[in-house]
Amino acid sequence: TLMAETQNDTLTQAPQEQESHFASEMMVDDQVANNAVEWRASEFVHHDKSSSWYIVLGVVALVVAALIYLITRDYISVAVIVFGSLLFGIYAGRQPRQLEYRVDNRGVQIGQKYYGFDNFKSFSIASEGAFSSIVFMPLKRFSPMITIYFPPEDEDSIVNILAVSIPYEEYKLDAVDRLMKSIRF
Repeated sequence: TLMAETQNDTLTQAPQEQESHFASEMMVDDQVANNAVEWRASEFVHHDKSSSWYIVLGVVALVVAALIYLITRDYISVAVIVFGSLLFGIYAGRQPRQLEYRVDNRGVQIGQKYYGFDNFKSFSIASEGAFSSIVFMPLKRFSPMITIYFPPEDEDSIVNILAVSIPYEEYKLDAVDRLMKSIRF
């Protein structure tokens, strides 16, 4: 009956009141839709690696490969370790691209890719020294986390937009993150 009373109230309102009510709703929707922050930033934090870093990587790879060979006597496993280490070294030397970012009330755009907020269960703010980033936790189990870096002056406006659509969660470094941080990857 409460729903019927509400519908009757809406139907009995003067047409001018209904129009002004719908117009104010449309204005609020337009304001929310126009609430967006755009910026340009690096896709990840790059740590310069000296030649000694690559030498240590090679030595560790050879030691691990030798141990694997002694345990398994399998050349394919050794080749996988060496090849994986080589790819790891190449990837470590890669320079970050400068990407365009946009956050609005519906999602986040990174370069040409758009991710709706319905793909994420939460977001966190992670600090990497002088830099901060926002980490989006995906809803799907095997989807990767998405990390975006932003200028410090835009942090409040970005977080305000995100907090309306998805919950905030404290960021916790897992074992892989701690390892990557310690080797300055």
